Amino acid sequence: PAFMVAASSMQRVAATTLRAATTLRTSRRGQSSTAAAPLRYFSAWFCPFAHRATLALEHHRQAVPYEWEESLGWEQRAPTGDEDFEATERSDWWYHWKSPALLAANPKGMVPTLLDPATNRAVTESIVCIQFIDELAAANGSTAPPLLPTDPFERAAARVAAEQVNKSVTSGYYQALVRTDAAERADGFAKVLDGLRAFTRESRGHFWGGDSLGLVDCVLLPYAYRLYALEHYRGFAVPASGEGGVWERYQAWLSRATSLPYVAPTLPERERYLRHVAKYAEGKARSKVGNAVRRGAAAHDYDDTLDDDAAHAQGVK
Repeated sequence: PAFMVAASSMQRVAATTLRAATTLRTSRRGQSSTAAAPLRYFSAWFCPFAHRATLALEHHRQAVPYEWEESLGWEQRAPTGDEDFEATERSDWWYHWKSPALLAANPKGMVPTLLDPATNRAVTESIVCIQFIDELAAANGSTAPPLLPTDPFERAAARVAAEQVNKSVTSGYYQALVRTDAAERADGFAKVLDGLRAFTRESRGHFWGGDSLGLVDCVLLPYAYRLYALEHYRGFAVPASGEGGVWERYQAWLSRATSLPYVAPTLPERERYLRHVAKYAEGKARSKVGNAVRRGAAAHDYDDTLDDDAAHAQGVK
């Protein structure tokens, strides 16, 4: 029926979107025979949260093998008759389709999720996944620079900075994109700019922590790259220059990071992402993050129960 995207359709979409991922996976041939079996990586091409883990996996591609499984998509659902509103009010709502394998590994149905096929142990949450991948890579003898500093104090500082990026840029991005009030949208973009300023001023080299990509860069980059969506849908643009060189340094970082040979293939195609994120801009997306922001919470404070699809199908707004 028209309201449902079938699993076979999702598989066709996944096949198209995974061309880059297939290239990434095939780069793992020839790894050390002592490496563990590939992790099952439940991801979604469009998701900036999952993109964080992808960057870490690609940074340590020689030490941490993985197999990408496209696990999220969009589907429309028929009204059940139990809603607290007229069916026509939700005729064009879109919900996240979640693969059965993802739900088996992570009942919350969130990406990124990393699964060890040998033990069925899973790792979830994007920032935690980055740190896990870095630790696993070190245990597997990775020759790539670590994503977290070796000094305990510097590691702690990186974790704090990563969380600040999450609270400012990530949540500001969704506030500017999803909220309907113009003042609230502007406030969201102001949070984005504050987060970018802090990141840039704290950076101590080509990247946040020095001369190689690190934890804080991996947390910011998926959103920094996607900020063209705010310009497209809301007219909010990051300055190209000004404030004593802050914006020149930020733009140089963004260009440097997105040009890295292992980063560039992970970036979603612009027009395709704009079509995807239109569902958020138009108020049609019923995801946990979208639901949280719509009810006035910050994106990083979504509630697994309150913002679940089922709750919103019953009229929670």
